[in-house]
Amino acid sequence: MGITSTIEDKIKHKLKNKKKGKEYSLEIETLSGIEESFKGNVTLKTNSQKKPKIELHIMGKVKKRVKIAPQYLHFGIIDTQKETTDPESLKRTVMLSGVRGDDLIIEEIETSSDWITTETETNQKGEKYTIVVVLDKNKLLKGKFKEKVKIHTKNKKFSETADIIIEGEVN
Repeated sequence: MGITSTIEDKIKHKLKNKKKGKEYSLEIETLSGIEESFKGNVTLKTNSQKKPKIELHIMGKVKKRVKIAPQYLHFGIIDTQKETTDPESLKRTVMLSGVRGDDLIIEEIETSSDWITTETETNQKGEKYTIVVVLDKNKLLKGKFKEKVKIHTKNKKFSETADIIIEGEVN
């Protein structure tokens, strides 16, 4: 009997013999420090002629401590040829909140382009924040764009980042 896995860096496993040579149990535990959800396979090689190999599909979902909604902002088609553009059309809002509601602090907000700026409003200090993402019409380049805003947060026990994806097209 042998056990192989495509996710050795995420799990540890232990095969226990329940009834000598007839019944086994496989215990699978996630390793500490995993930051991303994962999936993979665990393969058991047996001495059975009917089933010489058993393949198990394993998924692990890491629950984030910080929730952001929505994570995806679509600006649609932005017409930079217009003389006047409604400034509200270049703004989108997201809510950031701590899942466990404990002293969440926004340390830094990084944008992947200099034409993206953010404003932070505190709704409930340490629990909920509103983040306004604003595009600078004068710096936008023609064509489709897909950018990212990365929000670095912390509290007494952890640090975590949350990403917002921004997409649109500039005419």
